[in-house]
Amino acid sequence: MKEIVHITEAFGGGVLSMLTQLSNRAAAAGVGVTILHSIRQETPDNFAKLFHPAVKLTYVSMFREVSVKNDLTSLWSLARKLKECDPSVIHLHSSKAGVLGRAAARIAAPRARVFYSPHGLAFLRRDVSSAKQFAYLSFERIAAKMGGTIVACSKSELSEIETKMRARRARMIENGVNVTEIPPRIDTDVNGLLIGMSGRAMFQKNHEAFVKLATDLRDPSVRFLWIGGNESELPAGTPNGAVSCSGWVTRDRALELTSGLDIYVQTSRWEGMPIALIEAQVAGIPAVVTDVVGNRDVVQHGGTGFVASSVEEMAKYIAILRDDPALRARMGAAARASASKRFSMDAIFRQWLSMYEFGSDRHTREPLRAKEAASYETSSDSQF
Repeated sequence: MKEIVHITEAFGGGVLSMLTQLSNRAAAAGVGVTILHSIRQETPDNFAKLFHPAVKLTYVSMFREVSVKNDLTSLWSLARKLKECDPSVIHLHSSKAGVLGRAAARIAAPRARVFYSPHGLAFLRRDVSSAKQFAYLSFERIAAKMGGTIVACSKSELSEIETKMRARRARMIENGVNVTEIPPRIDTDVNGLLIGMSGRAMFQKNHEAFVKLATDLRDPSVRFLWIGGNESELPAGTPNGAVSCSGWVTRDRALELTSGLDIYVQTSRWEGMPIALIEAQVAGIPAVVTDVVGNRDVVQHGGTGFVASSVEEMAKYIAILRDDPALRARMGAAARASASKRFSMDAIFRQWLSMYEFGSDRHTREPLRAKEAASYETSSDSQF
Protein backbone atom coordinates (compact mmCIF):
# COMPACT_ATOMS: atom_id res chain seq x y z
CA MET A 1 0.00 0.00 0.00
CA LYS A 2 1.46 3.33 -1.00
CA GLU A 3 -1.37 5.59 0.19
CA ILE A 4 -4.59 5.28 2.20
CA VAL A 5 -7.10 8.09 1.89
CA HIS A 6 -9.89 8.37 4.47
CA ILE A 7 -12.89 10.54 3.61
CA THR A 8 -15.46 11.72 6.15
CA GLU A 9 -18.04 14.44 6.55
CA ALA A 10 -18.95 13.14 10.05
CA PHE A 11 -15.69 14.30 11.62
CA GLY A 12 -16.42 13.80 15.31
CA GLY A 13 -17.61 11.34 17.96
CA GLY A 14 -17.14 7.64 17.27
CA VAL A 15 -16.09 8.25 13.66
CA LEU A 16 -13.22 10.46 14.80
CA SER A 17 -12.22 7.87 17.41
CA MET A 18 -11.98 5.11 14.82
CA LEU A 19 -10.20 7.39 12.34
CA THR A 20 -7.46 8.26 14.83
CA GLN A 21 -6.88 4.61 15.66
CA LEU A 22 -6.77 3.38 12.04
CA SER A 23 -4.79 6.25 10.56
CA ASN A 24 -2.27 6.61 13.40
CA ARG A 25 -1.36 2.93 13.37
CA ALA A 26 -0.92 2.93 9.60
CA ALA A 27 1.12 6.15 9.64
CA ALA A 28 3.35 4.83 12.44
CA ALA A 29 4.11 1.85 10.21
CA GLY A 30 5.24 4.11 7.37
CA VAL A 31 2.15 3.98 5.17
CA GLY A 32 1.03 7.29 3.65
CA VAL A 33 -2.26 8.45 5.16
CA THR A 34 -4.42 11.39 4.10
CA ILE A 35 -7.77 12.36 5.66
CA LEU A 36 -10.19 14.44 3.59
CA HIS A 37 -12.66 15.83 6.11
CA SER A 38 -15.21 18.51 6.81
CA ILE A 39 -15.98 20.11 10.18
CA ARG A 40 -18.99 19.43 12.37
CA GLN A 41 -20.21 21.07 15.57
CA GLU A 42 -18.85 18.12 17.55
CA THR A 43 -15.39 18.28 15.94
CA PRO A 44 -12.94 19.20 18.72
CA ASP A 45 -10.94 22.39 18.22
CA ASN A 46 -7.64 20.57 18.74
CA PHE A 47 -8.41 17.62 16.46
CA ALA A 48 -5.05 17.87 14.68
CA LYS A 49 -3.26 16.96 17.92
CA LEU A 50 -5.07 13.62 17.98
CA PHE A 51 -3.27 12.41 14.86
CA HIS A 52 0.22 11.06 14.17
CA PRO A 53 2.42 13.84 12.73
CA ALA A 54 2.69 11.97 9.43
CA VAL A 55 -1.09 11.95 8.85
CA LYS A 56 -2.08 14.63 6.31
CA LEU A 57 -5.32 16.45 7.19
CA THR A 58 -7.09 18.24 4.34
CA TYR A 59 -10.35 20.17 4.68
CA VAL A 60 -13.03 19.57 2.05
CA SER A 61 -16.41 21.26 2.38
CA MET A 62 -19.17 18.64 2.80
CA PHE A 63 -22.64 18.95 4.32
CA ARG A 64 -24.70 16.36 6.18
CA GLU A 65 -28.04 17.18 4.55
CA VAL A 66 -28.76 16.61 0.86
CA SER A 67 -28.20 19.60 -1.45
CA VAL A 68 -27.64 19.12 -5.18
CA LYS A 69 -25.55 22.30 -5.49
CA ASN A 70 -23.42 21.70 -2.38
CA ASP A 71 -23.00 17.99 -3.05
CA LEU A 72 -21.82 18.52 -6.62
CA THR A 73 -19.28 21.06 -5.38
CA SER A 74 -18.09 18.59 -2.74
CA LEU A 75 -17.91 15.79 -5.31
CA TRP A 76 -15.58 17.69 -7.62
CA SER A 77 -13.43 18.86 -4.70
CA LEU A 78 -13.05 15.25 -3.56
CA ALA A 79 -12.24 14.11 -7.09
CA ARG A 80 -9.49 16.72 -7.41
CA LYS A 81 -7.97 15.73 -4.08
CA LEU A 82 -8.07 12.03 -4.93
CA LYS A 83 -6.37 12.74 -8.23
CA GLU A 84 -3.56 14.47 -6.33
CA CYS A 85 -3.20 11.65 -3.77
CA ASP A 86 -3.37 8.73 -6.22
CA PRO A 87 -4.39 6.34 -3.40
CA SER A 88 -4.28 2.56 -3.49
CA VAL A 89 -6.99 2.38 -0.78
CA ILE A 90 -9.94 4.72 -0.14
CA HIS A 91 -11.85 4.30 3.12
CA LEU A 92 -15.15 6.21 3.39
CA HIS A 93 -16.76 6.96 6.74
CA SER A 94 -20.49 7.65 7.31
CA SER A 95 -23.26 8.06 4.77
CA LYS A 96 -22.48 11.36 3.02
CA ALA A 97 -18.85 10.41 2.37
CA GLY A 98 -20.09 6.95 1.38
CA VAL A 99 -22.09 8.36 -1.52
CA LEU A 100 -19.81 11.23 -2.61
CA GLY A 101 -16.63 9.25 -2.04
CA ARG A 102 -17.62 6.32 -4.23
CA ALA A 103 -18.63 8.67 -7.04
CA ALA A 104 -15.36 10.60 -6.69
CA ALA A 105 -13.38 7.35 -6.67
CA ARG A 106 -15.01 6.26 -9.93
CA ILE A 107 -13.99 9.57 -11.48
CA ALA A 108 -10.49 10.10 -10.10
CA ALA A 109 -9.18 6.81 -8.67
CA PRO A 110 -10.82 3.91 -10.53
CA ARG A 111 -8.04 1.45 -9.62
CA ALA A 112 -8.16 2.08 -5.87
CA ARG A 113 -9.74 -0.40 -3.47
CA VAL A 114 -12.78 1.29 -1.94
CA PHE A 115 -14.31 0.52 1.48
CA TYR A 116 -17.31 2.18 3.08
CA SER A 117 -18.03 2.19 6.83
CA PRO A 118 -21.56 3.56 7.52
CA HIS A 119 -20.97 3.98 11.31
CA GLY A 120 -24.75 3.92 11.73
CA LEU A 121 -27.07 3.65 8.73
CA ALA A 122 -28.80 6.90 7.79
CA PHE A 123 -32.03 5.14 6.81
CA LEU A 124 -32.39 3.95 10.42
CA ARG A 125 -32.59 7.54 11.70
CA ARG A 126 -35.67 8.21 13.80
CA ASP A 127 -35.47 11.99 13.58
CA VAL A 128 -36.62 12.18 9.95
CA SER A 129 -39.81 11.32 8.08
CA SER A 130 -40.45 7.93 6.50
CA ALA A 131 -40.05 9.60 3.11
CA LYS A 132 -36.55 10.77 4.05
CA GLN A 133 -35.70 7.34 5.42
CA PHE A 134 -36.66 5.84 2.07
CA ALA A 135 -34.64 8.51 0.25
CA TYR A 136 -31.56 7.68 2.34
CA LEU A 137 -32.05 3.98 1.64
CA SER A 138 -32.38 4.72 -2.09
CA PHE A 139 -29.13 6.74 -2.04
CA GLU A 140 -27.38 3.83 -0.31
CA ARG A 141 -28.65 1.36 -2.90
CA ILE A 142 -27.53 3.58 -5.78
CA ALA A 143 -24.12 4.15 -4.21
CA ALA A 144 -23.68 0.42 -3.61
CA LYS A 145 -23.93 -0.12 -7.37
CA MET A 146 -20.88 2.12 -7.86
CA GLY A 147 -18.65 -0.56 -6.37
CA GLY A 148 -16.55 -0.94 -3.29
CA THR A 149 -17.06 -3.09 -0.20
CA ILE A 150 -19.44 -2.03 2.57
CA VAL A 151 -18.02 -2.86 5.99
CA ALA A 152 -20.51 -3.02 8.85
CA CYS A 153 -19.35 -2.40 12.41
CA SER A 154 -21.82 -4.81 14.01
CA LYS A 155 -23.73 -7.99 13.20
CA SER A 156 -27.05 -6.14 13.34
CA GLU A 157 -25.78 -3.45 10.97
CA LEU A 158 -24.54 -6.11 8.54
CA SER A 159 -28.00 -7.70 8.59
CA GLU A 160 -29.62 -4.35 7.70
CA ILE A 161 -27.12 -3.87 4.86
CA GLU A 162 -27.67 -7.32 3.41
CA THR A 163 -31.47 -7.32 3.66
CA LYS A 164 -32.30 -3.70 2.78
CA MET A 165 -29.42 -2.23 0.77
CA ARG A 166 -29.00 -5.22 -1.57
CA ALA A 167 -25.24 -4.72 -1.48
CA ARG A 168 -23.16 -7.06 -3.63
CA ARG A 169 -20.17 -6.99 -1.27
CA ALA A 170 -20.60 -6.58 2.47
CA ARG A 171 -18.36 -7.61 5.35
CA MET A 172 -18.18 -6.97 9.09
CA ILE A 173 -15.35 -5.61 11.23
CA GLU A 174 -16.44 -4.47 14.68
CA ASN A 175 -15.36 -1.16 16.18
CA GLY A 176 -12.32 -1.24 18.42
CA VAL A 177 -10.62 0.75 21.15
CA ASN A 178 -7.13 1.06 22.54
CA VAL A 179 -7.71 -1.12 25.60
CA THR A 180 -4.58 0.05 27.45
CA GLU A 181 -5.74 3.69 27.58
CA ILE A 182 -9.10 2.90 29.21
CA PRO A 183 -8.96 3.10 33.02
CA PRO A 184 -10.67 0.21 34.82
CA ARG A 185 -13.70 0.87 36.98
CA ILE A 186 -12.88 2.36 40.38
CA ASP A 187 -14.35 0.17 43.10
CA THR A 188 -15.69 2.57 45.74
CA ASP A 189 -18.81 2.90 47.85
CA VAL A 190 -18.28 6.61 48.50
CA ASN A 191 -21.46 8.69 47.98
CA GLY A 192 -23.55 5.67 47.04
CA LEU A 193 -24.25 4.25 43.58
CA LEU A 194 -23.37 6.23 40.45
CA ILE A 195 -25.24 5.56 37.19
CA GLY A 196 -24.25 7.37 34.03
CA MET A 197 -24.25 7.77 30.28
CA SER A 198 -21.95 9.59 27.87
CA GLY A 199 -22.97 11.58 24.82
CA ARG A 200 -24.18 14.82 23.29
CA ALA A 201 -27.67 16.25 23.68
CA MET A 202 -29.15 14.97 20.45
CA PHE A 203 -32.26 13.09 19.38
CA GLN A 204 -30.28 9.95 18.54
CA LYS A 205 -28.89 9.56 22.08
CA ASN A 206 -32.32 10.16 23.67
CA HIS A 207 -31.04 11.87 26.81
CA GLU A 208 -34.69 12.56 27.69
CA ALA A 209 -35.05 8.84 28.45
CA PHE A 210 -32.00 9.01 30.70
CA VAL A 211 -33.58 11.89 32.62
CA LYS A 212 -36.82 9.91 32.93
CA LEU A 213 -34.89 6.97 34.38
CA ALA A 214 -33.18 9.28 36.85
CA THR A 215 -36.52 10.79 37.85
CA ASP A 216 -38.36 7.47 38.20
CA LEU A 217 -35.53 5.84 40.16
CA ARG A 218 -34.80 8.78 42.47
CA ASP A 219 -33.14 7.56 45.65
CA PRO A 220 -30.86 9.35 48.14
CA SER A 221 -28.25 6.60 47.69
CA VAL A 222 -28.27 6.72 43.85
CA ARG A 223 -26.88 9.49 41.64
CA PHE A 224 -27.19 9.94 37.87
CA LEU A 225 -24.39 11.55 35.83
CA TRP A 226 -24.65 12.73 32.23
CA ILE A 227 -21.11 12.87 30.86
CA GLY A 228 -20.88 15.51 28.15
CA GLY A 229 -24.21 17.13 28.94
CA ASN A 230 -25.06 20.57 30.29
CA GLU A 231 -27.80 21.52 32.73
CA SER A 232 -29.26 23.91 30.15
CA GLU A 233 -29.87 20.90 27.89
CA LEU A 234 -31.95 18.98 30.44
CA PRO A 235 -35.64 18.66 29.47
CA ALA A 236 -38.03 21.16 31.01
CA GLY A 237 -39.44 19.94 34.29
CA THR A 238 -36.40 17.88 35.28
CA PRO A 239 -36.41 17.79 39.11
CA ASN A 240 -33.55 19.64 40.74
CA GLY A 241 -30.69 17.31 41.54
CA ALA A 242 -32.06 14.38 39.53
CA VAL A 243 -29.15 14.48 37.08
CA SER A 244 -25.64 15.89 37.43
CA CYS A 245 -24.01 17.17 34.23
CA SER A 246 -20.28 17.27 33.52
CA GLY A 247 -20.54 19.74 30.65
CA TRP A 248 -18.29 19.25 27.62
CA VAL A 249 -15.16 17.33 28.59
CA THR A 250 -12.12 15.96 26.78
CA ARG A 251 -12.10 12.27 25.91
CA ASP A 252 -9.54 11.56 28.65
CA ARG A 253 -11.78 13.24 31.21
CA ALA A 254 -14.82 11.36 29.87
CA LEU A 255 -12.96 8.07 30.35
CA GLU A 256 -11.97 9.13 33.87
CA LEU A 257 -15.59 9.96 34.75
CA THR A 258 -16.81 6.71 33.19
CA SER A 259 -14.43 4.72 35.38
CA GLY A 260 -16.29 6.02 38.43
CA LEU A 261 -19.65 4.61 37.33
CA ASP A 262 -21.31 1.56 38.84
CA ILE A 263 -23.80 1.11 35.98
CA TYR A 264 -23.54 2.46 32.44
CA VAL A 265 -26.73 3.36 30.52
CA GLN A 266 -27.17 3.80 26.76
CA THR A 267 -30.61 5.12 25.78
CA SER A 268 -29.97 5.53 22.02
CA ARG A 269 -32.77 5.42 19.47
CA TRP A 270 -30.33 4.06 16.86
CA GLU A 271 -26.60 3.36 16.61
CA GLY A 272 -23.86 1.76 14.54
CA MET A 273 -21.73 0.40 17.38
CA PRO A 274 -21.18 3.04 20.10
CA ILE A 275 -17.57 3.57 21.17
CA ALA A 276 -18.56 4.98 24.59
CA LEU A 277 -20.47 1.78 25.38
CA ILE A 278 -17.51 -0.36 24.31
CA GLU A 279 -15.23 1.72 26.53
CA ALA A 280 -17.57 1.26 29.50
CA GLN A 281 -17.58 -2.50 28.98
CA VAL A 282 -13.78 -2.57 28.71
CA ALA A 283 -13.65 -0.59 31.97
CA GLY A 284 -15.65 -3.38 33.62
CA ILE A 285 -18.99 -1.64 34.03
CA PRO A 286 -22.29 -3.54 33.57
CA ALA A 287 -24.57 -1.78 31.09
CA VAL A 288 -28.30 -1.37 30.53
CA VAL A 289 -29.04 -0.41 26.93
CA THR A 290 -31.85 -0.03 24.43
CA ASP A 291 -32.46 -2.88 22.00
CA VAL A 292 -31.19 -1.19 18.83
CA VAL A 293 -28.53 -1.92 16.21
CA GLY A 294 -25.09 -1.72 17.82
CA ASN A 295 -26.20 -1.67 21.46
CA ARG A 296 -27.51 -5.22 21.29
CA ASP A 297 -24.28 -6.34 19.63
CA VAL A 298 -21.97 -4.97 22.35
CA VAL A 299 -23.86 -6.08 25.47
CA GLN A 300 -24.38 -9.78 26.16
CA HIS A 301 -27.85 -9.83 27.70
CA GLY A 302 -27.73 -11.39 31.13
CA GLY A 303 -23.94 -11.72 30.91
CA THR A 304 -22.35 -8.26 30.71
CA GLY A 305 -25.52 -6.25 31.21
CA PHE A 306 -29.09 -6.07 29.98
CA VAL A 307 -30.73 -5.16 26.65
CA ALA A 308 -34.17 -3.59 27.13
CA SER A 309 -37.05 -2.98 24.75
CA SER A 310 -38.47 0.05 26.60
CA VAL A 311 -37.60 2.70 29.16
CA GLU A 312 -39.75 0.85 31.68
CA GLU A 313 -37.76 -2.33 31.09
CA MET A 314 -34.52 -0.38 31.43
CA ALA A 315 -35.71 0.90 34.82
CA LYS A 316 -36.45 -2.67 35.91
CA TYR A 317 -32.97 -3.89 34.95
CA ILE A 318 -31.26 -0.89 36.56
CA ALA A 319 -33.17 -1.62 39.78
CA ILE A 320 -32.00 -5.24 39.67
CA LEU A 321 -28.37 -4.15 39.36
CA ARG A 322 -28.82 -1.42 41.95
CA ASP A 323 -30.03 -3.92 44.54
CA ASP A 324 -27.51 -6.70 43.81
CA PRO A 325 -23.84 -5.70 44.29
CA ALA A 326 -22.68 -9.27 43.60
CA LEU A 327 -24.46 -9.28 40.23
CA ARG A 328 -22.92 -5.90 39.33
CA ALA A 329 -19.46 -7.22 40.18
CA ARG A 330 -19.99 -10.44 38.24
CA MET A 331 -21.33 -8.70 35.13
CA GLY A 332 -18.63 -6.04 35.32
CA ALA A 333 -15.87 -8.64 35.45
CA ALA A 334 -17.43 -10.53 32.55
CA ALA A 335 -17.72 -7.30 30.54
CA ARG A 336 -14.06 -6.41 31.06
CA ALA A 337 -12.80 -9.91 30.22
CA SER A 338 -14.92 -10.21 27.08
CA ALA A 339 -14.69 -6.65 25.73
CA SER A 340 -10.93 -6.27 26.32
CA LYS A 341 -10.31 -9.20 24.02
CA ARG A 342 -13.12 -8.75 21.52
CA PHE A 343 -12.76 -5.00 20.94
CA SER A 344 -8.98 -4.65 21.20
CA MET A 345 -7.82 -2.31 18.46
CA ASP A 346 -4.74 -4.48 17.98
CA ALA A 347 -6.94 -7.27 16.61
CA ILE A 348 -9.38 -4.92 14.88
CA PHE A 349 -6.58 -3.14 13.04
CA ARG A 350 -5.16 -6.44 11.77
CA GLN A 351 -8.59 -7.22 10.33
CA TRP A 352 -8.68 -3.84 8.59
CA LEU A 353 -5.16 -4.31 7.32
CA SER A 354 -6.14 -7.62 5.78
CA MET A 355 -9.23 -6.00 4.27
CA TYR A 356 -7.19 -3.15 2.79
CA GLU A 357 -4.76 -5.64 1.26
CA PHE A 358 -7.04 -8.42 0.10
CA GLY A 359 -10.62 -7.31 0.57
CA SER A 360 -11.49 -6.35 -2.98
CA ASP A 361 -12.09 -8.18 -6.23
CA ARG A 362 -9.01 -6.74 -7.93
CA HIS A 363 -6.69 -9.28 -9.56
CA THR A 364 -3.49 -7.36 -8.80
CA ARG A 365 -2.73 -7.11 -5.10
CA GLU A 366 0.32 -5.64 -3.51
CA PRO A 367 1.60 -7.96 -0.74
CA LEU A 368 2.65 -6.54 2.60
CA ARG A 369 6.37 -6.74 3.08
CA ALA A 370 7.55 -8.69 6.13
CA LYS A 371 9.31 -5.67 7.61
CA GLU A 372 6.23 -3.50 7.17
CA ALA A 373 3.99 -6.16 8.76
CA ALA A 374 6.26 -6.28 11.81
CA SER A 375 6.08 -2.50 12.03
CA TYR A 376 2.28 -2.64 12.15
CA GLU A 377 2.42 -5.08 15.06
CA THR A 378 4.91 -3.10 17.13
CA SER A 379 3.34 0.29 16.38
CA SER A 380 0.10 -0.66 18.15
CA ASP A 381 1.67 0.20 21.50
CA SER A 382 2.57 3.70 20.33
CA GLN A 383 1.30 6.75 22.17
CA PHE A 384 -0.55 7.91 19.08
